[in-house]
Amino acid sequence: MLGSKAVQALRQFSTTAVRRGHAYEGPGHNLPFDVFSKYKFTLYTALFFSSGFGLPFLMVRYVRKRSG
Repeated sequence: MLGSKAVQALRQFSTTAVRRGHAYEGPGHNLPFDVFSKYKFTLYTALFFSSGFGLPFLMVRYVRKRSG
């Protein structure tokens, strides 16, 4: 009895979760940036990764200039 109620509750939850979700719009529609503009996406990706990679170098430069 308990097992069948759990299965029924799970089935009801999964159907409402699918019903509440929006229709499948394809890859990239749930991201906070546009992936369909190839040049804009390339620019944003390059800026994102270069800022993370370059930050330690800029910090070292700042500390060396400040102390020297």
